[in-house]
Parts: sequence; C-alpha cells; structure tokens
Amino acid sequence: MNLKITLNKVLPHLIAVIAMFVVSSVYFYPALEGKSLQGEDVIGSYGQHREAKDFRLYENKETVIWNGAIFSGMPDYINAPYKGADNLKQIFYTPGKFGIPREITAVFWYMIGFYILMTVMGVTPRIAVGGSIAYSLTSYYIIIILAGHYMKIYTLALIPPVLAGIILCFNRKYLWGFIITAFFTTMMITMAHIQMIYYFLIALIIIGAVELIHNIKEKTILQFTKTMAVVIAAALLAFASNYSRLINYYKYNELSIRGNSELMMGREDSQIKNGLDKDYINSWSSGVDESMMVIVPDVKGGMTGAINQDSNLLNKLPSQYRNTFGGFNQYWGNQPFSGGPNYLGVVFVLLFLIGVFTLKQRLKFQLLLPVVLFFFLAMGGSFSAFTDLFIYYVPMYNKFRAPVSILAVASILLCFMAVYTIYNIIKSGEILDKKTTLHIFKKPKPVYILVSGGMLIFLMINILFPNLFNTYISYSEQNQFNALKEQPDVISQLNTIIRVLVDFRISVFRADLWRAVLFIVLVTAALFFYSKKKISQTVLSFAIIILAIIDFWGVSRRYVSLNSFKKEDLVQDVYQLTNADRQIYQMQLNSVSGLSEKYDEAEKKFNPSDDDEKQQLETYIINKYSHYRVFNTISSPFQENVTTNAHRSIGGYHAVKLRRYQDLIEQHISKMNPNVLNMLNTKYIITENGPQINSEALGAAWFADSVKWVNSADEEILALNEVNVKTTSIIRSEAKNMFPLFSSNPVDSSASIVLTNYAPDNLTYTISTPENKIVVFSEIYYPDWKVFIDGKESELYSANYVLRALVVPKGEHKIEFVFHPKLFYNSQKISQISFFVLVAVLVVTIGCGICQRKTNSSIIKADD
Repeated sequence: MNLKITLNKVLPHLIAVIAMFVVSSVYFYPALEGKSLQGEDVIGSYGQHREAKDFRLYENKETVIWNGAIFSGMPDYINAPYKGADNLKQIFYTPGKFGIPREITAVFWYMIGFYILMTVMGVTPRIAVGGSIAYSLTSYYIIIILAGHYMKIYTLALIPPVLAGIILCFNRKYLWGFIITAFFTTMMITMAHIQMIYYFLIALIIIGAVELIHNIKEKTILQFTKTMAVVIAAALLAFASNYSRLINYYKYNELSIRGNSELMMGREDSQIKNGLDKDYINSWSSGVDESMMVIVPDVKGGMTGAINQDSNLLNKLPSQYRNTFGGFNQYWGNQPFSGGPNYLGVVFVLLFLIGVFTLKQRLKFQLLLPVVLFFFLAMGGSFSAFTDLFIYYVPMYNKFRAPVSILAVASILLCFMAVYTIYNIIKSGEILDKKTTLHIFKKPKPVYILVSGGMLIFLMINILFPNLFNTYISYSEQNQFNALKEQPDVISQLNTIIRVLVDFRISVFRADLWRAVLFIVLVTAALFFYSKKKISQTVLSFAIIILAIIDFWGVSRRYVSLNSFKKEDLVQDVYQLTNADRQIYQMQLNSVSGLSEKYDEAEKKFNPSDDDEKQQLETYIINKYSHYRVFNTISSPFQENVTTNAHRSIGGYHAVKLRRYQDLIEQHISKMNPNVLNMLNTKYIITENGPQINSEALGAAWFADSVKWVNSADEEILALNEVNVKTTSIIRSEAKNMFPLFSSNPVDSSASIVLTNYAPDNLTYTISTPENKIVVFSEIYYPDWKVFIDGKESELYSANYVLRALVVPKGEHKIEFVFHPKLFYNSQKISQISFFVLVAVLVVTIGCGICQRKTNSSIIKADD
C-alpha cells in the first residue's frame, strides 16, 4: 500500500521530467544530428586558455593559475581548479557524458530548476511542467545558450530552487528548507557568475524586507528571527564550501578593472573611486523606449544584423529600396549591439499583472517590488538619475556592466508569479470574481478584464500613434545622417530614404504590437469562458500554457534559429594557424638554437596522430622554448584571443583583466608607444603586410643602469614617454629607502641573462654580472609572485608601471620566479573541509527528516 502511494506521488513528477527532456530535445533537435551552436563568445574565449591546456596535456600540470599568453601575463583565478564544492559541477556535466548535447541540457536545467520552485509552492505537476517549459524558452535564456555563457546559464537555472528553499523556510518548513537552500546555494556559487548572484541577492533583500514587515504586523518577529537563522546557516555552509573561489575572486577584484585605478588623470571629479567607469557600466542599457521589449520583442528591431540576412524581413521593404536598405541594421536601438531582446512574454506579463491585483499582499509584493526595481535599473544610462544612485551608493553595484542583463533575474520572479497566478485561478475561482470600480464604469468590473483592457489600450495607442513612445533612428545612424545633410545636393534624397526607413521600421514594430494584441485577446477569452463555466480547468490550464509556450517559442526562434546550428567546427576553423603565425614559427625555428631539435624530441615522445595535434604540439614547443610576444594590429587587438592561441600576446580579451595593464593599454599600447612595446618584449607586430620584426624588443630581461624615482602612479606611467627603458627603470619613491645598492655603470660586456626554463607559474633565469645590477623582467608584476636568488627569497619590485624588477648581486646566480599564492592553496583546504561538513550536515538532516516522517506515519497508524 505504501509503495503504491509513493508511486502515485512520484509518477507525475517522473512524467514531468520526461516531458521536459523531450521538449528540450525537440526545441534544439539539430544538436542530436551532430550540429552545435557556436556563438561569437564561444569562439572568442577558446584561445584564452590555450597555454593552460598545453601545460596540462604535455607536463601534467593540473593547477595553472597564471596565464602568460594573454595581456603579457595575468592571474587566472576565474578558471582556476577549485576544490570543495566545485565537485558539484559534475552534476551539470553528467548528461554530456551520456552524449546529450549541452544545448539541450541547458534548456532542460532551466526547466528542472523552475519546476522545483513551482512544486515547492504547491503548484500541480501539470501546471508546473507547462510553466517550466514556457519559462525556459525566454528569449534571453535561449540567446545566452547561443553565446555560450554556460556559467550564467547554470547560475540562472539554480536561482529558482534556491528561492524555493528560502520560501520553505519562510513557511516554517525548516528541515527541507534548510536542505534545499544549502545544497542549491552551494551549487549556484560554484558556477561563479557573480553578477547574476548579486542581482538575485538584491531581490532576496527585498523579499526578506517584505517578510520582516509581515512578521512585525503579525507580531511574530521571534519566528522571523528563527527563519533567518536557518537561512543564514544554510548560506554560511554554502559560502564556506566555496570559500576559496570567493576569497580569491574578491582579492583579485581589487587589482582588476573592476577595482580602482591608481591613476588620477581625467578622474579628478569622478564619484566612482572604486569600480568600473560609469559609461562602461551603462554600455548595455535598455533605453526608456526599448524597455517595451518585455512585451513587444521587436520594439527596436530585435537583433543586430543586416536586414538582407533575413529574407522575410527584406521582402517587407519596397522592392526599389531593397538594395539601399539591405545593409542597414535590423536593430535600431542604442546598445552597442544586441543578440536579441529580454522578452518576458506578453502572456506571462498579463498573468503577472493579474496576480499583482489579485494575489495575497505578502507574496505579490515580494515578487512585484524587485521586478519593478529591475525594470528601471535595466534602463541604465537612459535613466541615469535613478541608476546613478545605485552606481554611487549601493555596494558593489559599480563592479558590473550591462544593466539590461538584470532582466534575466526579473524574468524568474515574473514567470514565477505568472504561473502561480494560473494555479490560483484554477485552484479558486475567487481571482476571476474579484471586481473593482473605475470612474468610467457605472458597475464594478472583473480585475482581469480591466488589466487586459489596460494592456490592450496601451498597445492600440502605440499602433495608432507609433511615434508617441518609440523612435526609429539610432544615435549612430542619426549622426551619420546629420553628417550627410551637410551636403546640400543630397538633402532631398536623404530625407526620402529616412522616411522610407522609418516607415519600414514602424511596420516591424506594428507587426509585433498586433501579435501582442492577439495573445492578450486569446488569454482573456480563455479566462472569460472559464469564469462563465464554459470550459473546464483542464482546458483553461492547457490553453494558457500552450499560448505561453507558443509565445516564447516563436520569439526565441527569431534570434536563435535552427540555421544557427553548424555541423562544421567553427572554433577549429577560426583558430587554425594563419600565414602570419606560420611565418613567425618558422622565424623562431630558424633563429633559436636547438628549437627544431626540441620539437623533434617532443614529436617522438607524444606521437601526434593528426595535423591538429601536430599544430598544438608545435605551438607548445615554440612558446615554451623561445621567448617573444606578438602584437596583432589587424583586428581589434584587445577584443580577440585568436593571437593568444598561437603566441604569447600583449593583447587579448578578458572581462576582468588587470587594471594596471588596462591603464597601460589606454595610455601607451593603443598609441603604439615603441618604448612600451619594447619593454613587453614585442618581437613581432602583425600588420596587413604580414609579421614585422621589432629588432628593438628588449627580450626576456635586461640590465638597467639607473632608476627614475617617481612619487605617484600618474608620474610613473607618464615617465614611459620620456625615459629610455633600456637603460633606466621607473620605480616608486616609497621603495627608495629599502632599495639595495646597485652599480650605475654601463653594462659590462661579460654580463648575461638567460631564461632557462619557462612555465606559466615558474620561470628560471641564469644571470651573470660583475657588479650589483638592476634587472628588469618583461613579465607582469603581481603581488603574489615570489622571487628566489639561489634558493633564497629576495625582494621583488614593481617597475615601469607593470613590470618586475630585482637587484641581482655580482656573480653568477640562479633566479627563480614562483607563482604559488598562499591564499589560494590555504583557502582550498578550508573549502574542502567545509564541503565535507556540508555533506555531513545534509546527510544527517535528510536522515532526520526521513525518521521524522516515519514517526509521524506510525503515530497516524496508531491513532487509526
């Protein structure tokens, strides 16, 4: 009997899981045919990790937390192998081990996370699974799968179950609330997308504040204290299990572009003393009119791309203008570019608003307030009077850019209330019976009719007066048109072109407005017929869920079409060695003694089986045993990692590069300052004419005769325009009193420096000098590097704003640089211990829950 009862409880959820997996597979079925999504970010990030992959493969070096191939070298705490809670990541990777494509599993994890939230709220499996399917197809969630932002994907998938656990605690179901909160919070932090976690934390603060107010009114503040103690205990266990990741991120953050620049040039009046530049923070803002995208996806044309890339869209243009406008952007908003809108779904927005006016006060405010806040924050620089308050006064808010992405968290809360509203409509007819009076009506009208009517009126106003809230020319286009208008002979023709373009874009906008009208009418009709008992609960729930799925499915498919899947490996295509790369390799093989022999030895040892493996081995050998850097000026040198995949580069792309190096880029590298290029050992500069040899590159290290002492960061970086870095090192004056004595005589001809061994986190030099000399190394200074002279630790100095300097005593010495940060390795132990504690606590707690359940069952049977 018990088995039958258990089976009846489990079976609906099992069917729901199967249904979600089937829908995920159908939505991205090309992935089952061996095709994959390879967006620009997937391709762009691949080369970033080449060096670490090479040393893991060829030297079995598992822990590599310094990347020497990008930006002349930088710490890689972001991709470091952390212990403890990171073991839980394997749960997300498990489907891939069974051959299930990651695109399908991404959608599936969205569904599972939301389904847990809905079932915790008591929503029936039928509605929960339908709502989860619809939610998972939200446009932004699908777009980031194309982009390859899998850590963001998994973080967003884990937010709903974390919220579920906290809600259980608020509802005084402490045992399972603690288990779910602790487990899923631990997993969420391991995914390390701090920005999404931060936004979720803002939402939780608001949810907690509303809960506190409710408890104060109910005079149950002691109960609230108990609840918060359980939630905080779960959170502390989760944080402790991820301590290593969090503390190392925090420490590095201070020295990255998320932290403060020491430079004061041009920043004297800036209110942001420790964070990103305000313009950079707001670079992806939705704009006031663009915020309509939450219900009208193509309010600004949807996504970046030429009109002629979409044949259906091109055919909507008058035939005589198709050639003229074919190259124009589909997207006419003011973001730098857009992969598509953060569409929250007109069906779910309607249900959300109905819930706002009909659900219980406590829950609706817990969901409504953060959604409204996020809606305004998404406007970013377009609503700077509001956004600036957060940038200047809310801790850590200025560490993150792209405010429009906050709608990804708003989507969770909005969809939550929408699905919960459906459930409550079916559970109780009271919601549809609720009425209110407006001055324009003599009799009270149902709330849902008024909400639907309000949305329809707003949409119809935009259909009739499309210029009322929307504009159809972007800032960049307007600037181009204004420049052309200065030519009198083209003004008439240009005005005609602008008029046709605006009319075309209005037609795109109107088409989506009519689409929204249709969905609202259909949902309202379903609710009306149900209120009149013309259709059953099953028909209503099925109708609304299907409409929501169709709504999201169609919109998301616009921006990630089935044609986005490719059979060929675009990553491999992009990262094939170029002619310039091969020329550089050949020049190194010809000029570096013994390099060819090193490759021959490696080839015999590793026995590469195909051309790709040969290319990888060649790259490893040349970068390990010959020492040079490359500056690729052909493409955007600080927005690509193709060069880092072949060479150690002075450029690259990384979202959290070192702040000092960013200063150097802005002040010198971008201006091709030869002094700076030389000190970074830039031996090759790739141009349109191929690789050019820079014979002035200073090599791995060099002797300096003198020091120019400076008093500030501004003086230090500006001095790079004045001094000859080949003979003079630039060092801060605070080191002057501790600086060892050195000879200022010209370098003796017998002196020598040889880099004898290279690994990203361990470099060895043999240095011979007849006098105490300053040696400057073309390696980036970072506080966690240690230097040893003949095995004894010595003082390492920062020189030339970004490099390392050392005074080497006379004689022949072995100099060794080691990057073995104590904090990283010590914190790993703390994380491991904390994770074991977490597992033990969860096992004991689950055991207590099972025992408690059995005890309760026994009591019930005894009573019977």
